[in-house]
Parts: sequence; C-alpha cells; structure tokens
Amino acid sequence: MKRFFFWFFLLLGTFGLLFVSVNLFDSRSRPGPAARIDPGANLEAGNGFFILWGFAAAAGGDLKAPDFREEVRALVNAPGKSSSVRLRYGQWLARLNAAFRDNWQGANLVFPQLPTEDICAYFASRRDRIQEQLRRFDVPLRRYRQVLEAADLADFTPLGWEFPARSLLLAIYTAKLFAASRILAVIDGDWLPACADLFSAQAAGMRLIASGRTLTVNTLGKTMVELTLRALASLLNRRDCPLAVTRFILEKLPAKPAREFGTQTARDFAWMGFARALERVQENKVIDPLLLKDYFREPARFFALERFVAISGPRFFVTVHALAAFFLKKNESTAALRAFWDHVGRLEGTPPALWGAGPRPAARLAADLDLGPFWWLRNPLGKMMVHSAVPFTWPVLQHYVYRSHGLKVRYDLTRLLSQARLQAGPGKSLKGEALQDLLTAAAERDPFSNASYRFSREWGVLYSVGPDGTDNDGRELPAAWKDSDIAVPIRFVQ
Repeated sequence: MKRFFFWFFLLLGTFGLLFVSVNLFDSRSRPGPAARIDPGANLEAGNGFFILWGFAAAAGGDLKAPDFREEVRALVNAPGKSSSVRLRYGQWLARLNAAFRDNWQGANLVFPQLPTEDICAYFASRRDRIQEQLRRFDVPLRRYRQVLEAADLADFTPLGWEFPARSLLLAIYTAKLFAASRILAVIDGDWLPACADLFSAQAAGMRLIASGRTLTVNTLGKTMVELTLRALASLLNRRDCPLAVTRFILEKLPAKPAREFGTQTARDFAWMGFARALERVQENKVIDPLLLKDYFREPARFFALERFVAISGPRFFVTVHALAAFFLKKNESTAALRAFWDHVGRLEGTPPALWGAGPRPAARLAADLDLGPFWWLRNPLGKMMVHSAVPFTWPVLQHYVYRSHGLKVRYDLTRLLSQARLQAGPGKSLKGEALQDLLTAAAERDPFSNASYRFSREWGVLYSVGPDGTDNDGRELPAAWKDSDIAVPIRFVQ
C-alpha cells in the first residue's frame, strides 16, 4: 500500500511539474493592427461619427455642437475605463433608450426585399403615409444628411464597448425613410439630384464598412449600401429613366474587389478586444466569468462558476484566481484567436466556390495553428476563453463572410443591370440573347459558383446562385438565413 501511494504521489508530482514547466513560458507577442484601432483615433471635430454615436438623442439636441463632441470625447478618452466611467456610459445609454422611446416610436418603414416587388410602385401607393413620416421624423432625417455630408466618417468605438444600439436602430430606420423619399422625388421627375443623394448614402455606407470597428457599425454601412442598390435597380427598370441617369449610375458603380465589402477592421477590433480582456485578467488577478460564458453549453454550470467568482472576489480564493491568471498564456491565446479571424478574412477574400469540399468550413478555429508539443496540456484556461470567444461558426460565417459576399453580388448585379439598360436604350426592350452575351463577357463572376451571373426568364431577374450553391432559377427568399439565390430585377427583356 505504501508503495502504491509512493508511486501515485510521484506520478502526481511529475504531472504537476510537467504542467508548470509547459505553462511557465508564453510565446512571443506578434505585432498587430493596434495603430489602426487606437482608442483615441478619429476623434476630430469633422468626424460625422459623432452624430451617429448619439443619433437617437432627444429632438432638441444639436449633435454638431462642440459641447456634444466634448462630452463624447471625455467618455471615450477616459483612462482605465473605471467603474465610474462605466456608470457614465450606462447613463448615456439610458438617456438614448429613453429618447428613442419618447420620440422615435414608429420610425421603421417596410422596404421591399423581394425582386418581384416593384419598389417604385410600392412607395408611390404609400405616398401619404411616407410624407407624414417625413414630417414627423424630420430631426433624424436632418441628422442623417449631416452624416452623409460629413468630411470624415470613421468609427471611434473604444475597445470593450459597443456602438449604442438605439442609435444603430434609428439610423437604419432613417436610412430606409431617406431612400424612400429619394424614390418619391424621382417619381416626381427629380432624377439626377435624387440619384446623387442615393449615391451619397452609398459612399457613406462604404466608409462605415471600411472603418467599422464593431460588426454593428459594419452592418449599418452594409445596410445603407444595400438600400441604395435596391433603390437604383428599381429606378433603372422604369421606362422613363433618362439615358443620362443610366450613364451616371454606371459611372458611380465602378468595379470593386471583394475586400471593400468585408469586415477587416471589425475582425481586428474583436482580436484586440480579446487581448485587452486577457491583459485585465493578468493585471487584476481575477478571472472574468464572462470570458468563459459561451464555453458552457449548460447555463447552470456557467452560473455556478459566476457565483464562485463572486464569492472568491472578496479575497477568499484570491490564490486560486492568481494561479489561474499566472498560468494563462495571453500571447498564445490571442494568437489562436487572431489565427481564427485571419482564417475568416481568407474566406472573405476567396470566392466560396473555391473553398473546397463541403458548402461551409466545419472548423471552429483555423486548422493550420502550430500548437507545438504538449498542446493538450498547455494553456487550458486560454483555450477555454478562445473557444468561448468563438462559440459557433455559422453565425460568424453568416454575418461576416456570407453577408460580405452577398453585398458584393448585389453590387455587381446592379452594375450589370445599368450596363444592360444603357445597351438597350431608354425605355427599350433588350433581347435575351444580347443580355446573356453581356453576362458571359462581363469581368464580374458569381463568387458562389465561380461562373458568370445568370438570367431567369421566368422571374425576370439577374441572379447569383447564392450561398448554398444551388441554382433556384433566381427565386430569392426574404430571409438571408435561407441560403436562397440573390437576385436583381430586370424589366423589358424579350
């Protein structure tokens, strides 16, 4: 029996020594995009993002006033993000929520999603209701125009924070109302100025896509671009669309690479935010349970851990926290998460048709990580945090990769539509054979099939086969989760 205990404790000690030795040294830190995500960057007075930050504020506030900018500056630049700063930020969000509830209820406007719906006819039949909304929500519309006219439009969201949700929601509602108002202006004969306004929204959306530190800001930019493209497609299909307007639209839609519709800045921001959270763990010697929340599939287990941390916080189990923080490999953990986001970036930059076998990558983390020896024993807490930071692959692919490719597809199809309308002439029909020749000869290729875009006679649309790679003859469903075709209507085809 004594021999058994001797060997047992020797084996246990050997394992403990091995665990300590393989977790004693962290890997070297790798340079990252910290300069582009400096918390104090982009806080110049001409940045229209100040207006977006407080977009849902009460109607009486002037979001271009210096005192408003200084209030946001003081909040964003506060050193350390202490509990008092968090309290002020919470009060800020509470004011926005209250202003949204008291002033902006009913601002949402249904914007047709299906290519079979005529957007111009839809809004023309609802002119009175839209005009009433334009009068009622004049303040957010004026703020929206100020954003579009801003000399700069760059996200300055601090690490660890999110863009105010109510401001995002109202900005999306206002973008729909703005696009609807421009369509009504075109119906009244104001073609070029209204189209120029739509392209101002499209340009602002592209700037938000490029600078969006959080996915919500990137999504707002994508929504603004998509609304513009849907509106332009409807205008190009009107028989009274002047040739000069068609040429103007084509000139304003130059060929763009896929990366311009991507999420590079948002992915860098997610990686930097994770690294900052791990720094706080090592500085405070207390494990934040929220960094492990998504690792637990059963909520009861997470709440048990949270209660344990709450109890151990007041120094009862400080040693446990300090040891866990000591054995946490910050550089190795952030490298693993950064490799995942780099993997997502490669998927964004590569047409899905070229990904290889299977419709979607199955791995949660990049398969080409160099884990080194004793990978199963090294950095267990860090691995849990990385898996918690990326709990599910499909939402990441849906909101980052497929949304970017889908917007690129809609941009390409609207550009091809303008080329077809210019080739046919104002209000004239285009032969199906000529349209097919145009699609075949175009430089744009469907990223979901790696072939030319297609034309459906049955539905009267130009289309892509969509994320599932299945040709449904141009039938697009309203929900992106359905993996349906992506289609843009084209009228007057023989």
